[in-house]
Amino acid sequence: MECKSIRKIRFLMLTVIVLSLLFSINSLAVEDGSVIPEFEYYNFQLNNGLEVYVFEDHSIPLVEFSIFYKVGSIDEEEGLTGISHFLEHVMFLGTETLPKGKMEELIKSVGGDYNAMTSYDFTCYLSVVPSSMLELVMAIEADRMVNLKFDPAEIEREREVLRQERRSRIENSVFMVGLEKTQAVAFEGSSLSHQIVGWMEDLNNISVEDLQKYYNKYYVPNNAVMVVAGDVEANEVKRLAEKYFAYESREVIHQEFKLVTQDEEIVRDFELYTNLPFVWMLYRIPEGDHPDIMGINILLGILINNQSSRVKQELQNKEQLILEAEAILNSMRVPGFVMVYYFVANEEIMAEAQEAFDREIERIINEGIEEEELQIMKKALEKELIYMQRDSTSMATSIAYSKLSYNNPDLYKEQLAYVKQLTEEQLIEIARKYFRPENRVVGNIVPVKE
Repeated sequence: MECKSIRKIRFLMLTVIVLSLLFSINSLAVEDGSVIPEFEYYNFQLNNGLEVYVFEDHSIPLVEFSIFYKVGSIDEEEGLTGISHFLEHVMFLGTETLPKGKMEELIKSVGGDYNAMTSYDFTCYLSVVPSSMLELVMAIEADRMVNLKFDPAEIEREREVLRQERRSRIENSVFMVGLEKTQAVAFEGSSLSHQIVGWMEDLNNISVEDLQKYYNKYYVPNNAVMVVAGDVEANEVKRLAEKYFAYESREVIHQEFKLVTQDEEIVRDFELYTNLPFVWMLYRIPEGDHPDIMGINILLGILINNQSSRVKQELQNKEQLILEAEAILNSMRVPGFVMVYYFVANEEIMAEAQEAFDREIERIINEGIEEEELQIMKKALEKELIYMQRDSTSMATSIAYSKLSYNNPDLYKEQLAYVKQLTEEQLIEIARKYFRPENRVVGNIVPVKE
């Protein structure tokens, strides 16, 4: 996911909430001694379809208010790439009620802070303030839901901010340019073919009318989930939600997601100004609530994502074919992808490194996985899921996202149960199903030939 200016600010008061582990937890013991926290939270829906989740904790007089809209870059039409992120910026340019800068002034004046993020499948706005100021942030956010001001002069100034963001984030990074080019090939004709910040041509051409239309289409209460966590009372949150967010709902029809079927490996070479050659491999995976996602996560740990993984032990330490490697899982409410990259010392050994990488996958498929390495990865992921549930901020975000994207706020329970029962045979089948050459696009990034 991307944050405003890709910072993902975790400001001081939010950190205090996280470190203090705010919420009261009832625990259930499981067979292996792990503890599955059961969160107590309140959920209600307004008549207009706005879903609200409330996590009460009165240990610290702070509250985090978040609102998630079900819209991201996968909802963008051709020619409007980056409009979700563009609109996120416009949301801070003022409303018909509050001029530009007034929101920041009000929240800062009470010792609070705020942020926003745009991802492939949602946009989120969050604020942390003293709990006595909950009504203030709810009033501000409700105002932004319907009264956003589209000032052409301000939008033009923000357009330049976005251009510069794209230059610094993508165009000035050979690593990201390599990914962008590979992704454009892998998902040609799909809304996954571009980065969240969008193409420069589209940033130049998106009009004020385009932004306003996009806002009116997706920024409605029945396309949103609100989360209030901290020193609050559920009844008071409901009263304020009904007071400020009782807007009319509108039918929301999301842009149809298209993905061309792939039945053979695609390999492209891209000459860029880089000293070290590197490779991007993009593998297609199912939607984020598919059971295989957790198996893919574990498989990536065994294959790449820790110091004892096979790729790092064999290709990096023993054979010295690669300098570094990593895998990133992009799961979302539509079929997503795994991004694997590795750096090599020179172009001459790129083919050998690719063969060695594929050999490690074949070893998993043909020779299996040692019980010890499987259990280590399962325990690590179980611990991660359990600790996430003990972290109030992560938990609230997880529940809101799962409700918004999959209509399943308890998805985390299903994921933990799946990890516990995952077998070697299932993991081998996942490797065979998703990590085959026919299911990937390879981008070889090589130095420009003078």
